[in-house]
Amino acid sequence: MATENTQERELRNEDVHFEPSDLDVRHTFITGASVLIGIWVVILLLYFVFTYFAHQRAISSPPPLPIEAHGNPLPPQPRLQQSPRQDLKALRAREDWELNHYFWVDKTKGRVAIPIERAMDILATGGIPPQQKPPNLVLSQPQAGTRATGFEGKVEPEPR
Repeated sequence: MATENTQERELRNEDVHFEPSDLDVRHTFITGASVLIGIWVVILLLYFVFTYFAHQRAISSPPPLPIEAHGNPLPPQPRLQQSPRQDLKALRAREDWELNHYFWVDKTKGRVAIPIERAMDILATGGIPPQQKPPNLVLSQPQAGTRATGFEGKVEPEPR
């Protein structure tokens, strides 16, 4: 028993005391309530300040544009595509149809689009028709040395 008494005395220090409670509930509650009330007071003050600023801006700003009365208009072209894949699929289907079907290009002038296979057959059998010379066409020899020929200041083309 003597050894137990000495161990208890060694573990106990009379100069050191512990607090009876780590947290004072009353002071913690008062602090939390004060912070909450302070937040609500600041929110209320900001509400009145922003209301005042909105009123002042409405007074000092110019009247709205007439287009604004019609709602939210669409932005100008080009706009973003809603569904790019479907748009591409529709474009390819339309182009395929145009390449493989007859249709009027200009009915008043008698212009008709023909399928590409038929057009290639016509060109293969008949060849490309000659083109008419454009009006006011001026041809000059390369040795002339004009800006139009690309040999300005040169008599002869450069050797290769």
